[in-house]
Amino acid sequence: MPFATRRVGPLTTLNRRQVLGGLLAAGAAGSLAGCVLVEPGPAVPAVAADPLEKLTVEKQALVDLYDATIGAHSSLAGRLRPLRDAHREHRDALLELLDARRRAALARATPPVPNPPGDAESAPRGKPAGASPTAALTALRAAEKVASAASRTACLAETGGGERITVLGSICAGEASHEVALA
Repeated sequence: MPFATRRVGPLTTLNRRQVLGGLLAAGAAGSLAGCVLVEPGPAVPAVAADPLEKLTVEKQALVDLYDATIGAHSSLAGRLRPLRDAHREHRDALLELLDARRRAALARATPPVPNPPGDAESAPRGKPAGASPTAALTALRAAEKVASAASRTACLAETGGGERITVLGSICAGEASHEVALA
């Protein structure tokens, strides 16, 4: 049976369902109108990747390779520690060149593993460069060659000038000497 409305004087009286239906329709119309009226805010501009980020990650991988190799071949420790420490300095110098947002993003992507007191040999990360000391030196030499090429490429591509080129040039020179030190 349809719901009837009663007339009381000049006003029409509505039943409860009609009132609720009208409120729902008004709310839906208001929501749709709100979607159209609100404009999206300005888009956050995408920040181009800094080539030094990749180089920084590669330096950390090289540090980890040296740590693991020193841990596996203690007879090479005296020869490899200065090279590993130089790569730590390279990594830290590259991190300093990155802006704060990129440093934070890089830290979240590759959380640092704290070195134990003393030296990192007691907790090597990853696999050593080779199964024997000779194989390890050969593999480290090859890794240094790849790292040197990547640093050279980054240095030649750098357009920012100033400190960035100075740091990259220093890293290139250091890595070239590392290849010789491992020969």
